[in-house]
Amino acid sequence: MNAKTMFKIAAATGLAALFTLSGCAPVTVSSTPRGARVYYKGSDKLVGSTPAKVNLYANAKEMVVRKDGYFSQTVVLSPIDPKNVSVELQRREKVLLLSHPNGAQLFVEGQEKRVGLTPFVLNYDKPYRTFEVRAPGYETQKYTIPEDPEGNVVVELVRQASVMLTSKPKNVDVFDRDGQKLGVTPYPVPAVAVGQFELRKEGYYNKDVAVGPETASPMVVELEREPIIIVYSEPEDAIVVHRGVTLGKTPFRHLVKEDMELEISADRYYTQKVTIAPDSPRKVSVALKPKPYINVMSSPKGAELYRSGGVELIGKEPVEVLVEKDTAYEMHLPGHEIKPFMLSSDSSHTVIVPLVKSAVGLAKTVVIDSQPSGALVYRPGGAEFIGKTPLEQRVESERTFELQLEGFITKIVTVAPDSADSVKFALARDESTGNVTISDPLLNTPSSF
Repeated sequence: MNAKTMFKIAAATGLAALFTLSGCAPVTVSSTPRGARVYYKGSDKLVGSTPAKVNLYANAKEMVVRKDGYFSQTVVLSPIDPKNVSVELQRREKVLLLSHPNGAQLFVEGQEKRVGLTPFVLNYDKPYRTFEVRAPGYETQKYTIPEDPEGNVVVELVRQASVMLTSKPKNVDVFDRDGQKLGVTPYPVPAVAVGQFELRKEGYYNKDVAVGPETASPMVVELEREPIIIVYSEPEDAIVVHRGVTLGKTPFRHLVKEDMELEISADRYYTQKVTIAPDSPRKVSVALKPKPYINVMSSPKGAELYRSGGVELIGKEPVEVLVEKDTAYEMHLPGHEIKPFMLSSDSSHTVIVPLVKSAVGLAKTVVIDSQPSGALVYRPGGAEFIGKTPLEQRVESERTFELQLEGFITKIVTVAPDSADSVKFALARDESTGNVTISDPLLNTPSSF
């Protein structure tokens, strides 16, 4: 290596060393799109428009690249590795406003116009940029969204000095003095200044409380229960009566100031009485007992249902009857034997009565007569008048009649298909002031269902 070459190397090395010692290294900042403004971070000092040259010295520099209609972007330039930097700016149409905590209410500045809750997406074509950010238990904060944010913007809310409102019972609604519901206990309320709150819960009296800087936390508020009783019934929609006055239907809600005897009734159920008082449980349940209705049918179909003795026709089957005690009935169907049977409140809900056809050739006409003649013929019990003796009756099975004649003792008689064609019954003269009934044995014994 000759002396000239050695001199050139030394000169270059010296220049490099001098350049390094001076700490100056130019870096070009470019952007897409071009023409963005380059600022020092935290300063309004404009360096230039992209592409812009930035001279670096001993320390790294943070630069902000800004352009109207785009999100700003921060870049870090270092003299240790002085490389040119190119940034791609993102078009700004919307910005996401976040808060800590989330769910804060956003109001347009100077208006009571709530526009939403955080997180909130703001279109930049909206005319408003400044909001009041509000959240229960936090200081209200005014925040203006910058024209050129670098991305999502976050509002850090400051917690207020607060008092924890608790209650007995739990889960009581907390309202401010304007009647706006704030939350449910346990609930923190601000204690920076004295504030008025109202606690409400169904079945309890409302209670006002004041909370201020001197209030100890937690603050326990005990509500007084209203003597409101709710009467439920099975079945529902039963009628509620008090002293003969209908008050409503179940479920029935009432403010009870004194003992009240209520009658609870529903169709096809027995009425039940219940007494409620101010210290009764809040919920009172009444189960009504269903009435024993029985559906009576026949086999074969089409028979008529009578009370015992065939005196009173109840209806043609199928027929529903209310049976509250043991009761005798008869089922009649032409061409079939009369079927006596018993029903009780314990009988099945549906009873089918089997009928037997009358024996062929046994049905006949029998003349019923009396001695003396001219007696009145009734069905048993005297409820239905049939005629006077002598009286013809078509008999397909055993039939029972009642013979009455003034001055004679009433007589119960029975005829059947195997009776004589003409049967005369002797009546005994009544020698006393009372009336004595003499009955022939009845051949049919009722069945029970």
